[in-house]
Parts: sequence; C-alpha cells; structure tokens
Amino acid sequence: MPVKSTPAATPTKTRKRRTRKTSTPKVTVTTFKGGKAVSKVTTLKRPSTARLISPQKYLKDIQTRWAIHNYEIQELLRDFSKGFKAVQPYHAQAVKTVKAWTV
Repeated sequence: MPVKSTPAATPTKTRKRRTRKTSTPKVTVTTFKGGKAVSKVTTLKRPSTARLISPQKYLKDIQTRWAIHNYEIQELLRDFSKGFKAVQPYHAQAVKTVKAWTV
C-alpha cells in the first residue's frame, strides 16, 4: 500500500528577505482659511546625515567593479565557446543532410 509522503517541512534556516530602501522623509504643509483646507504642499525633508566616501574609496570601488565586469565577460566568452563546440557536430551533420537533399 502506498505511503503518503509528508510535505516538505519548513526549512531549518529562514530565508533572508530583501530589505526595502528607506524613503526620504516628506513634510506636508496644509493652509487653512476659515476652518477649511485651502492648499496642501508636500516638500522633501533634507536627510540629517549624508555619508560620503572619500575619492580614494570611490576609485577603489570603481576598479573593483571593473575587475568583476572583466571576469564576468571572460566567463561569458568561455561559455559561448563551449556552446559553439557543443553545436559544431550537429551543424556539420545538418549541412551534410541538406547537401544530400539538394544533390
């Protein structure tokens, strides 16, 4: 008799979820006249602290990102060449078949 399988239990580790970026704080100013709202103006509030990085760190970050880009392009070309080599025999066979049909 078949045994009913149990559904997959919850994973032992909880999956980390992507955190959302905080939005810039907004300030809404409402103008009243005679007890009624006349206009609402929403403006952005300036962030209290701005963390700037030094030009040296910025340059180092650019160099690191460029090195990662070069590595990824190198791997992409390697994958393309592997794919090309894998398809070559099938292409040669297809050419032979088409030539046989046209002769």
